[in-house]
This record gives sequence, structure tokens and C-alpha cells, in this order.
Amino acid sequence: MIILDRKYTIKELQEINSFANGFVKGVVDLDKELVALDADMHYELADYLKEKQGSKEIDMWGFNLWLENQSIDEILEYDSFINIHNNQLHGYVRGGMGILDSDIMERATEVICKWIQF
Repeated sequence: MIILDRKYTIKELQEINSFANGFVKGVVDLDKELVALDADMHYELADYLKEKQGSKEIDMWGFNLWLENQSIDEILEYDSFINIHNNQLHGYVRGGMGILDSDIMERATEVICKWIQF
């Protein structure tokens, strides 16, 4: 697991060996503006951010990167079990695996783009 400490290009991320088949899971912390990558499960990244950076559950959202694709819309996907609970924390009775609030999704994309150049 890594917490990004500089801006990476998609090509640089593709060169990290542990990202099998061009797929990587990530978690973004909207409050601290952090991105963590590379775990089998999104919750492991959330726990890592809690432990290492003091991140709070309500601020973290899971995403996937499909590094072999070409555009941000094909590379970045918000599909994670941790999003179900967070959607409920933000008032959505039936939380989905995506981010249901468009403002939160926009902010998540903004923070991710701070660390990853698409």
C-alpha cells in the first residue's frame, strides 16, 4: 500500500509491478486530500489511511483505476463496498457502490487529479 506523495502519470502507475493487469484499487480522503493505492480490498486502504494519517471514515471513498484505458472516464471508476456505508452516512438510505452525491464525486475526482495526471 502506498499513499501518494507526488503527482503520478498513468504511465508511471502502469510501471508499478504490483498493479496486476493494469487494475488498482484506491481510496481518496476528501478532508486531508490524500490518495492511497494498492491493496486487495478498499477497506484495507481506508484502515491504512486511518492508521497512518488519522483519516475519518466519512471522508474516504473507494475507487478503481483501469490503467490500460485511455480517458479519465474509462480509467477512473467509483465502485467500492466502502461507498455503500459512506453513502448512508451522507443521508442516502439505499447506499450504492458508486458515489451517489454529485458534489462529493466531483470533489473526489478533483482530489484524485491532484495526485494523478490523466
